[in-house]
Amino acid sequence: MIITDKNTILGFLRGHLTDYKGRLHEDIMNFDDKEMEKCHDSIQQIFPLHEISKHANTYPVLTPSIVDDAKQDNTIQDNMRRAKDRFERFLAIGSYEDVDKQRKWCQDRNHNLLRITRAIRCLRIFGLDDEATDLYRKVVAVGDHFGIGSQTIHYWQKAYNEDVWESLQD
Repeated sequence: MIITDKNTILGFLRGHLTDYKGRLHEDIMNFDDKEMEKCHDSIQQIFPLHEISKHANTYPVLTPSIVDDAKQDNTIQDNMRRAKDRFERFLAIGSYEDVDKQRKWCQDRNHNLLRITRAIRCLRIFGLDDEATDLYRKVVAVGDHFGIGSQTIHYWQKAYNEDVWESLQD
């Protein structure tokens, strides 16, 4: 099921409403790493995009109107930054540096590589370009260190460089 209701999406991102599984934004932020790894739909909830997902059954889909409102909402902007920080902790990058944890996700065909692409694109859609740049640089550095495939780096570059707003359609 695709969720497009503006109030539902914005309410969840503000932390006031639950997602379709009854979880608040804060609940997902408090997942431990094992739960974050196993729960594939949580990433679609905290890093929503404007397109159909092949990796979740129920998820939000953004419209320009939703994004415009979210960009003006300080609580949502702060929660997006918190989601980025939580994701960095999960990936063990930045101030959470852990080479053993990095090695686990930094392999071709690991589903976390797609999650990284989603997070970079989402941050850019929400106007958080500095945060997207920071995340992009960190994952590329780790990817280079572990020799991640050029196709993965290409997807991250595309997420980082493409004009995501141009592709948003109501």
